[in-house]
Amino acid sequence: MQKPSNLIFLGDSLTQFHNWSNFGEHHNAGIAGDTTDGLLYRLHYTLEKKPTTVVIMTSINDLLQGQYLESIQNNYQNILRQLEIVEKVYVLSILPVEMMEQTIQINEDIIMLNHFLKQEAAQRNYLFIDLYSEMVSGNGGIKKGLSSDGVHLTPKAYEVWEKVLKNHL
Repeated sequence: MQKPSNLIFLGDSLTQFHNWSNFGEHHNAGIAGDTTDGLLYRLHYTLEKKPTTVVIMTSINDLLQGQYLESIQNNYQNILRQLEIVEKVYVLSILPVEMMEQTIQINEDIIMLNHFLKQEAAQRNYLFIDLYSEMVSGNGGIKKGLSSDGVHLTPKAYEVWEKVLKNHL
């Protein structure tokens, strides 16, 4: 039996690479390079910890790897369905990536996926938290200074993330 954890942050490298200690005792279940397939596969380990609160953001790796939106949405529906046993679930929007010719479609897909996530969260009485609006620039990519490589976040971006999240947790 796994050790219980009241608060679990679930996601990929964007989650893993930050110290969430400002939110008290927690478990960081972010895994660099993870996809919705991977998260779905390992979700039972998270649920064994019997969390009362889960904060989830994932799927940027799916998009970067060229996964179809329908596949990502199906995986998210399965993940969110399994999280129904958790008291509080916070679904975070997907963040934009650096805007360049190669990422135009990815950034468009992020907008579509965020609309989907907002609807799915509402249907399940989960709270959808819009980080995207705080981090998107006028050209549709991530704001300058918030990403170190076009995808991964700077300390300044994590400050924005924490500020928004603290309004809800």
